[in-house]
Amino acid sequence: MLRYTEFGLSHQEVPNESAICIYISGCPNRCRNCHYPELQEWLNGDPLRSQLSNIIDFYYSQATCVCFLGEGDCSQESKNELSDYAKYITARGLRVCLYSGRDVSIEEWMNCFDYVKLGSYKEEQGDLHSKTTNQRFFQKKKGVFVDRTELFW
Repeated sequence: MLRYTEFGLSHQEVPNESAICIYISGCPNRCRNCHYPELQEWLNGDPLRSQLSNIIDFYYSQATCVCFLGEGDCSQESKNELSDYAKYITARGLRVCLYSGRDVSIEEWMNCFDYVKLGSYKEEQGDLHSKTTNQRFFQKKKGVFVDRTELFW
């Protein structure tokens, strides 16, 4: 079961969106100089399942998107849980974003998201705001993910 450490409204994480950002604990990536090392601990935070609708309701009138920062332990169970949340949020009329710190390509299970950020944090290459970053930000357009990392530059 996914756990979250905090949530808040942001205009920075997803370009042109007012996003409810939910920070998921249990990240296995262990990136050097991680921006949020507290997310590496699996037991940090509270179960998300019992609070997700309350979190969305709290910001609903101000939000256009929900952004999950992290995907837990990256297990199939975590992916299924996030997919279920994404479908629930989409049905509520909001777009959905996933920030994954894994160095992978878009995976099939990610198709339920409108935006996906991929790539581990590599300090020497910088974050999404750096033109030399290894991280990529994708937006789904007409069912196809398009690299839109330049929106952060």
